Amino acid sequence: MRILHTADWHIGKIVNEFSMFEDQEIVLNALVDKVKELDVDILIMAGDLYDRAIPPKEAVSLANNIFNRLIKEAGVSVLTIAGNHDSNERLEYGSELLAGSQLYIEGTVKKDVRKVTIDNVNFYLLPFADHITIRQILEDETIKDLQDATRAQIESIKAEMDPDEVNILIAHGYIVNGVKESVEASDSERPLSIGTAEYVDVNLFDDFDYVALGHLHKAQKVKSQRVRYSGSPLKYSKSETRHKKQHVLLDINKDTFKVEMIEVKPERDMRVLKGTFEDLMQGESRDYIFFELEDKNYVMDAMNQLRRRYPYAMGLEYTAQKTRQEWIQNTKQEALGKRSLLDLFGDFYFEYKQEPLDDNQSEAIQKTWNQALKGEK
Repeated sequence: MRILHTADWHIGKIVNEFSMFEDQEIVLNALVDKVKELDVDILIMAGDLYDRAIPPKEAVSLANNIFNRLIKEAGVSVLTIAGNHDSNERLEYGSELLAGSQLYIEGTVKKDVRKVTIDNVNFYLLPFADHITIRQILEDETIKDLQDATRAQIESIKAEMDPDEVNILIAHGYIVNGVKESVEASDSERPLSIGTAEYVDVNLFDDFDYVALGHLHKAQKVKSQRVRYSGSPLKYSKSETRHKKQHVLLDINKDTFKVEMIEVKPERDMRVLKGTFEDLMQGESRDYIFFELEDKNYVMDAMNQLRRRYPYAMGLEYTAQKTRQEWIQNTKQEALGKRSLLDLFGDFYFEYKQEPLDDNQSEAIQKTWNQALKGEK
């Protein structure tokens, strides 16, 4: 079976006040053409179909058009799940009816994880939900975070899973190999949890033949080639400018496993340009540009002037000024570390009362501090 794994389309995304809709329309229609060219059997969209829980009508229309083209023109089955940006219930609307047309959409978490079998390959659809929702659905009070929630869901799958068959999991989350630093995140990814850990250990997925992940925007493996993020099809923040956007092409059966990365070629790239204002004004581009100016002094109306030559300029910062501010901040922190508690309290007192401590006050504070160090009352 030949599978194309994608994720994080974020249809309707706006980056630095620029709508990405036109770029998304181009790259997603090119995706359909690539599916036809590669003779793909299944397309996976592993969450974050939309960028907002209530997407604009243009975004819904584009998603509808792409799904229609994939199924009617390319003749593939499509499996998609809700990500943390999607509205679970809205995404799932009409899903039972759509399944008859080979469009399988799983928006909400259920007690029994949905299993879709196509040509003897089993797909388990695991849409995103917070751990509190999963705890309530599974009626399991031992679930305290996303790690616990995912473990409980995987155990329920494994209870019925046949290891002699091909089993593929589609999930959306922050999967790591032991530590957060084992994978690369970006600034445009919304946190999955507030107050508890959002990370899930990759070892929970060892029994699957392949795990198709969404959420992280860089195409990357986690521990092995069998657990992968496809990444987003477009760059959605400055932190993603170095990414090579790709789809994952997977050929798999019980005896064969082959992964190939399919490059995504957008209409406009997103890049960082460094240099002085004068040098940058000599060039021009229709890409999305983040400027890092090396000028030591601020340039009057720099962004508007640059946009005459770079109409899709997204941001500007002065690297020399940033470095200077970081140096000043670090110097202040080092100086604070060398000052005594009495000096720091004196600064606080002066800031609050607008007068310095007198000798009697200083002596009293020093005495109290000495007693505290000795453990006296």
